[in-house]
Amino acid sequence: MLNRPLDAYTGYDKNNPGFIESVAAYENAILPSCPKCGSYHTAQVTAGIVSRSIHLASATTKFVIRLSPLPGKLYCNDCGYFFTPRGWKGPIWWDDLIKGY
Repeated sequence: MLNRPLDAYTGYDKNNPGFIESVAAYENAILPSCPKCGSYHTAQVTAGIVSRSIHLASATTKFVIRLSPLPGKLYCNDCGYFFTPRGWKGPIWWDDLIKGY
């Protein structure tokens, strides 16, 4: 879920081309539900703090920053549980999903 409208990031996108597209990709990413509470309000977890990742985490709830070590590859925004599904390779990106249509 977007935290702010995408046009709020046009200034940042000018200095960091492709930022708005990155936010849109995460917004459209298909992530697994939480095994603890069943919520689909989950996010991909990334280690480290750099300007772009800070802005990305502030833009969408589908991206979370965590200092190392990572307790899981995904995070549930509802119950706060970190988890990694068996065989997890990353989000299913919407653009990849609809290419053949």
